[in-house]
Amino acid sequence: MTDSNRSAFSKALIGLYVVSFASGFSMGIFNPLISILMEQAGVDQILIGANSSLYYLIIGLASPLVAGFIRSYKLKVTIFLGILLTTFSTAVFPFTHDIVHWFILRAIMAIGVCLYMVAGQTGLNIYADDEKRGLIVALHGSAFGVGFMISPILGTYLYSLFPIYAFAYSSVVIFAAIFAVLFLLPKNVVNYQCNYSSNIFRKISIPLHGAMIYGMLEGILVTLLPILMVRQAISVSLVGLPLTLFMVSSGIGMIPVCFFSDKFGRSNVLYVAAFVAVATLIITSLSSHPLVYVIASVALGLSVGTFFPLTLAMVGERLPHGEMHTGSSMFTGVFSMGCALGPLTSAALISYLGERHMFSLVIVALLILVIRMTPKQITSDQPELKQQEGVNS
Repeated sequence: MTDSNRSAFSKALIGLYVVSFASGFSMGIFNPLISILMEQAGVDQILIGANSSLYYLIIGLASPLVAGFIRSYKLKVTIFLGILLTTFSTAVFPFTHDIVHWFILRAIMAIGVCLYMVAGQTGLNIYADDEKRGLIVALHGSAFGVGFMISPILGTYLYSLFPIYAFAYSSVVIFAAIFAVLFLLPKNVVNYQCNYSSNIFRKISIPLHGAMIYGMLEGILVTLLPILMVRQAISVSLVGLPLTLFMVSSGIGMIPVCFFSDKFGRSNVLYVAAFVAVATLIITSLSSHPLVYVIASVALGLSVGTFFPLTLAMVGERLPHGEMHTGSSMFTGVFSMGCALGPLTSAALISYLGERHMFSLVIVALLILVIRMTPKQITSDQPELKQQEGVNS
């Protein structure tokens, strides 16, 4: 790499930060806008929930297929097509009132988002310099977080003025990322390998485990915790606070935590974060005081909230460039499955065992991760030296 390409703000990386912002924007705005639109159209709550779950399910199922698409058409075309599909489905959504059409459009949205998420993460780890990988992935994650946080606020405000405005605005913002793809991303000439072997899974099983946990916790915080707080007679005005604090604290903690991971090793930092998360969730499960939820949200944001960039960076350091697309597709797939399965399995635990078991599944998953990452294992689990492959820019 040249000196300019070693920067955290090279042209290619800036382009990928823009794509990440678009990813976060789309992930944050679709659920509230579509849920409100379907609710006002008199759609049953079960169908609204199914439409939302379909989104994450399609992303999870489509992720393995994206690796093959990247091999055939490379990064720029994959991201470009993903943005076009998402823009089209978003713009068309408010102009139909057929429930079948809404499910089809939601599936198209998911495929589009999946294409540019997997391709964007692949490009990120290809163009990131190893010495700054943690910082670069954190900046990428911060761009995603900013998009995720501001989109529901702007979207719901525009929806209150006129629904079509909100969807039109969303489609324009997402479409604008195409210009970053066209003018900032270089032509990628990596020789992508056709390899979906268990060997790749073995090399990145720890980061995949962490990504699954992050998805599970995020899904629970979004769907189940607000319901539990209402049942405990906590003011409705405070119900959205834990998720907000989680997102803000993870956004604030992401860059320094990933910076330290560059200095002290990502496995070491992930081990400490997982240990803090276990202790936090156990304390939270034993209390129902609103203040505990507030403090726990911040602690979880600073620990589990940093899992996504930490584990994505671990994928990048453990795989050669030719296998990066496969690793990214696995990563996005398990994250999405965590988002879909976390709330479902935790809701079942609450039904059979009680509300104190809302986080039990996540606690068990974290304990298994901590055991897998004992200090001895961390020392012996150093990533193999990657094959150095050139990337022309």
